[in-house]
Amino acid sequence: MAGNVLQGVVFFIVLWVAARLLRRVARRALAGRKVRADIALLAERVLYIGLIGLGAFMLLALALGQGATALAGVLVAAFVASLGLQDLFKNYVAGFYVLMEGHVMLGREITVAGHTGVVTEVQMRTTFLRTESGETVVVPNIELFSTTVKVAPADRPPGSAEGVQDDSRQGVEIPPGKV
Repeated sequence: MAGNVLQGVVFFIVLWVAARLLRRVARRALAGRKVRADIALLAERVLYIGLIGLGAFMLLALALGQGATALAGVLVAAFVASLGLQDLFKNYVAGFYVLMEGHVMLGREITVAGHTGVVTEVQMRTTFLRTESGETVVVPNIELFSTTVKVAPADRPPGSAEGVQDDSRQGVEIPPGKV
């Protein structure tokens, strides 16, 4: 029994040290990519608390002499939870990439899934657009990540149009020799 408890304590200490190191690595990596402070803090805490929780669970399981059973239970629970929360996880991961890439930014006009509007807020799970009529459109970030998004140039005011319009009276100029 004492050997099992010692093994559990060692496992917990290893995961605790790993959690601290990963938290620092995540902080530096996210600061280098200029990620918003609240998102960086969330990522750090999820890593840290997840590893500490796993360590505490394994400490208890190893102390009771059920290490293999506990590990199998953790894996099955993680698998079942991931199936149930698959869409939510997709949106959070997509939100992370949307925030990291910086194509969709506050104040920019975008068109996605047939909706055109100015980005008013980008969260981890959803992005909010304000249409010309004043409506708010809530777009799941997986839409921004997995479909084509039209982003207006930064120097173009929202709602303005550039280039040839859809007007049958306008012709297309063909350079000489290209006929």
